[in-house]
Amino acid sequence: MIVWDDKKFKILKKEREIDLNEIAQLILDKKYIKIMNNPSRENQQIFILLYKNYIHIVPFIYDQDENIIIKTAFPNSDLNKKFNKGDKKYEN
Repeated sequence: MIVWDDKKFKILKKEREIDLNEIAQLILDKKYIKIMNNPSRENQQIFILLYKNYIHIVPFIYDQDENIIIKTAFPNSDLNKKFNKGDKKYEN
């Protein structure tokens, strides 16, 4: 299961036009590019995925029941240059 804070959901939807329901579906469908440790937070990992034709970072943790808890989502220009080269493999 993938969960998130409802307050964060509303903020992301309003300020960044990011829908965590869509992000969660991409993750469930395994349409992410990579999972890696978060270099900024020792206890977190990040999904790297293509969302709305731009590479986004989605930090997350696992809870005690192995649910994925999404912390936030945001576009990343450096990773967009690296991964988003028109490769149809990453389109959603």
